[in-house]
Amino acid sequence: MKGIFRATSGEIASITGGRIIAGDENISLETVTTDSRELGDNNLFIPITGEKFDGHDFIPELLKSGKISCSLTMKEGFETAAAESGKSLIKCDDTLAALGKIAEFYRNRFSPLTIGITGTNGKTTTKELVYSVLSAKYNTLRNTKNYNNEIGVPFTLLQMDSSHEAAVIEMGMNHTGEIERLSNIVQPDIAVITNVGAGHLEFLGSVENVANAKSEILSGMKRGSTLIANRETECFHIIEKHASEHGVRLLTFGIEPGADFRPDSFKLTRSSVDVVYKGKKISVPLYGRHNVYNLMAAIAVAETAGVDLADAAAKLSSFENVGGRSEIIDRGYVLINDTYNSNPLSSLYALESVCDVFPDRKKTAVLADMKELGELAGLYHMKVGEFVAARKFNQLLLFGDMSEYYEKGASAAGMNPDKIKKFDSKDQIAEFLLSGLCEKDVVLVKGSRSMKMEDVVNRLIA
Repeated sequence: MKGIFRATSGEIASITGGRIIAGDENISLETVTTDSRELGDNNLFIPITGEKFDGHDFIPELLKSGKISCSLTMKEGFETAAAESGKSLIKCDDTLAALGKIAEFYRNRFSPLTIGITGTNGKTTTKELVYSVLSAKYNTLRNTKNYNNEIGVPFTLLQMDSSHEAAVIEMGMNHTGEIERLSNIVQPDIAVITNVGAGHLEFLGSVENVANAKSEILSGMKRGSTLIANRETECFHIIEKHASEHGVRLLTFGIEPGADFRPDSFKLTRSSVDVVYKGKKISVPLYGRHNVYNLMAAIAVAETAGVDLADAAAKLSSFENVGGRSEIIDRGYVLINDTYNSNPLSSLYALESVCDVFPDRKKTAVLADMKELGELAGLYHMKVGEFVAARKFNQLLLFGDMSEYYEKGASAAGMNPDKIKKFDSKDQIAEFLLSGLCEKDVVLVKGSRSMKMEDVVNRLIA
């Protein structure tokens, strides 16, 4: 990733709390990157250390070749290379935190209306919806791709300039403290918590801890700012408690009475989610009950940000979502590509939506492992299996290490064992489906990102 940031090496040392250990403090810098393959002019290189890589390994060659003008480092041993190349070297305690400090410093040069979005599910779709409605009134910046972590968010902010009147920043996490750090960098005026569910339990332990972690988005917000939260999510009381302690205004969205923003009515079809809100019909080309919630979150932001409802509705009518999220593919039979990611809540939403929209059709669920559920993984896979049976799916096709738990849950809930099949490969699943699919059948394909269940989808539509 690469961003624009003009400063001197001395100013970078001051911003990051580091110290120059080689080279001149007056070296001019114009760009920032963490990727040795994507360097800009007069580049500041920030080496990031991960589980399988270490950016420090590239420092000597980058200095020697003259491809960078300055580098941060957490490690010793690069002083000679910097001195011989005439470049600057800045020692700091944490290069990832230093990137955040640079982004925060840069973000504070501007004052756009800033919306921060987090939650277990629906973050990206809600971000895109909010971007759409805000664009009706404001020149708006947003994360692209999946740039929602402690590297992606800073580089998103480094794309900001004086023309931006608003910014929509999605924040992801899988450990406690990550949303807090991102929120302190982003400093939202309005925050959205889409929902709370069983995600990243391997690291967080419980759904209650997930709610506390998502509520960290309040950390960077001023008192009197606005939090918009799903009234019907698990652990709403925890979100409510944090909002009160931080002195922010809490507004809610949902489907049921009691939410501040809820539809008068809604209708789900294979090609759209239609809501009536304040007597006005708003239609967005999305699929599934979960997107009623995402849409209401976006409407709540629009109203809070002063966007005219008619203008927002006009933008939403031509909305285009990110691929791999409840994508409907028609091949005579209906294929639902929901392969971007998976967890228990998103799986239940996906299964329920199939039943809502296609109640009278033959339905097949193709499910792979849901990752990062820790010791509760077996239990949650069984619960999803039970739900498949309870919703009267005709077939359950399984792939991955957790297949036996899906099978146990579905069997215990009364699904015919002959209708549950486990496969050793994704190719086998595709071949099985292709040999038996009939017109008007509905197939849902879902699994965690690492399971790459789009391989099944690609085989089916090839």
